[in-house]
Amino acid sequence: MSDDFDKGGADFGEGPDVIEKPKRKGSGKAILGLLKWIGIGLGAVIFIVVIVVVTVGILNQQAKPMTSVPSSEDYQASTPIYATFTNLDQISTNTIDNEPWAIIVQINLAYEAEDKTIQTELTSRRYQIQDDLRNFFSTKPISQLLPERERMLKEEIRERLNRLLTKPAIKDVYFQDFKRTQM
Repeated sequence: MSDDFDKGGADFGEGPDVIEKPKRKGSGKAILGLLKWIGIGLGAVIFIVVIVVVTVGILNQQAKPMTSVPSSEDYQASTPIYATFTNLDQISTNTIDNEPWAIIVQINLAYEAEDKTIQTELTSRRYQIQDDLRNFFSTKPISQLLPERERMLKEEIRERLNRLLTKPAIKDVYFQDFKRTQM
């Protein structure tokens, strides 16, 4: 048997021949391929975001809002809070009708709270205002003093009193009491 080894069989006796493993040359290509796909993905996301932003911007410029806030006084959510002048006496008078009605009204005047001069002016013109209001009610027929017309009456009184003052400062008129009695 020893002869078999001498004739060219495998020789395990000598030092081992070390076979070196080849180095991976494809690892750099894999990283570049991965970076390429990450770049393509990021580019697609950025492209989509830009398209959405531009589209929304164009639509917002062309379209009217779905809900619009009415600007008319009739549609305001709440009325502003005003300071109130309550020093006017109760006004008693009769209407101009052939069969007159007795009118008893207590009026309060609303003004901007920041306006400090208006309260002084209202106080100094108190009797002038009361006389003007008495005259106003005594020249009206009962048909113009009915509850259905109170909003229009308030507007007429507000305009009338603002003409009387140095500046139009009365914002609203409140009827604290308004009695109509047929005589």
